[in-house]
Amino acid sequence: MKKIAILGCGSVSQVFCINALRHLGNDYFITTVCAKHHEHAVELASRVGGRAARNVSEMLELGPDIVVEFAGISAVEEHAQEILEAGADLVISSVGALDEKNFRDHIVKIAKQNKRHIYVTSGAIGGLDVMETYSVIGNPAVRIESVKPPESYIGTPYMEGKTVSTTEEQLIFDGDVHDAIHGFPRNVNVSVATSLASGATDAKVRLISRPGIKEVTHRITLENDIMHSELFFKSKPDPENPKNSLSSAYSVIALLKNMASPLSFF
Repeated sequence: MKKIAILGCGSVSQVFCINALRHLGNDYFITTVCAKHHEHAVELASRVGGRAARNVSEMLELGPDIVVEFAGISAVEEHAQEILEAGADLVISSVGALDEKNFRDHIVKIAKQNKRHIYVTSGAIGGLDVMETYSVIGNPAVRIESVKPPESYIGTPYMEGKTVSTTEEQLIFDGDVHDAIHGFPRNVNVSVATSLASGATDAKVRLISRPGIKEVTHRITLENDIMHSELFFKSKPDPENPKNSLSSAYSVIALLKNMASPLSFF
């Protein structure tokens, strides 16, 4: 059985940990939980039979085979190299960290040097396989439209000094994926994953606020000279943090299950 360490103890991490016991128990076990607030790590570790680490170095001392990240973009930027050099594979849920090309190229190089692997989760969407097909063909035109409730955008860097209507539909952002991830670091991981998987260098993003909705939707359109695809996803936001989708926790479970199975779906 492979040892998993968890970095981050937010609500999505908790959903993952509790359900991982049920779905992955024959192939993995959670050995360590690490979080910015140690008391949160202690609480979650006690629920899954693991140990709470006070920092990433202590987490890595237990020799995990895989580190699963739920801690945000800054945690990936700060700890990815350390994790890979310690001999662990890295599962990244905060895909927005990979938008910066220099950082992405650097950690890919580190992973290759240490014979490790970096896995990107599908999060709130799917279809990364067909997106990679577009990347192979080349030069895709990609558009992503995400519709979320107003509270998803409140408190984001882009909305500082701006207001979000709680009564009327509002176009929050319309532009480039690279600008989107800086303005909405927890809202557009979907867009960054789509851009990277498809190889689109100029993917366009529209973010819409729609009051009263109970589910988040993502509509992705990809096209090139020989293919046209339209992907549509609807999922419930995390009630504790509406900037995230609960399905992102289950996407990590599906990834790990696929990694352990002799039968893989691409």
